[in-house]
Amino acid sequence: MFAKNERAPDAPQGGQVSTAAKAGDKPSIISSDLEVVGDLKSAGDIQVDGRVKGDIRSRTVVVSVGAEIEGSIFAENVQISGTVKGQVEAAKVSILKNSKVLGDILHDVLEVESGAHFQGACRRLESAPSGSKPNRAA
Repeated sequence: MFAKNERAPDAPQGGQVSTAAKAGDKPSIISSDLEVVGDLKSAGDIQVDGRVKGDIRSRTVVVSVGAEIEGSIFAENVQISGTVKGQVEAAKVSILKNSKVLGDILHDVLEVESGAHFQGACRRLESAPSGSKPNRAA
């Protein structure tokens, strides 16, 4: 039971931690009682239930009800139910009812539900001049 050679079956070998996102991985979660000051970067998904003061780069970003972000979001898919103060750039952006977005949105597809608060400009990524189209998720 407590032998030195035993290790958890899912533990990585040699003390290495894999950072590659796999299909079906669970999202990284910023819980409701957590405030992060600094930029977040993930190859997978990030769910924000708390507060982030900094930029977020990820494949998918979910901003939950009650969550607050002060900074830019760069992703393939962004779903906002909380508050975002900053630019959002993604292939698909969904602003759900009761959410608040204060900043510009660059998108391919934009959905805004009735009851959402959006103050800023929105522009399709396709309309950016050639060579100036910013990178999406890192």
